Amino acid sequence: MGSYNPIGRNNLFYSEEDFQLETSLVEDYIEEDLNQTIILYEVDRKKTAINSVYKETAVDNGSIRYKPPRELPCMFEIKDSEIKSYDTKTANGIYSISGNFEGIILIRTLEKYHCDIKRGDYIAVQIDTDKKAYFVVTNDGKINTSNSNYVGSYKPAYRKIEATSTTVNEFSGK
Repeated sequence: MGSYNPIGRNNLFYSEEDFQLETSLVEDYIEEDLNQTIILYEVDRKKTAINSVYKETAVDNGSIRYKPPRELPCMFEIKDSEIKSYDTKTANGIYSISGNFEGIILIRTLEKYHCDIKRGDYIAVQIDTDKKAYFVVTNDGKINTSNSNYVGSYKPAYRKIEATSTTVNEFSGK
């Protein structure tokens, strides 16, 4: 790990204590007021059998292993559903899929629950009492150094997660 360099560019107006206060207020808002949660199915990359040449795994034989699911508080939006067609010329075989998932999760929440969202992990959102929508993570938001991710021009406080919908054939949460 690299050396520890304290952030002192803005200490006159904003410090670590201010950052902790503001992120704790946001954390309280997300966990207590907003009350949106996702279920994270984190791929266990140590126990999953991976092809040594292509660094891939076979999906059909159950060789992908997951860590125990975790329910994480976050702020999310599911985009509008899309109508697709198997044949774009004649519009035959039309089907509808769920819209994409966009979520914001605090870095301190991931640290609190001892987990990390990575590209390829699965996310479930409880839609109804007996129905969940499943998504595969396409952007894990680890590169979050844009100005919009900073709090008080101090340091990043959250990650923006993007995911696309999956079918029951790909992942069903079991």
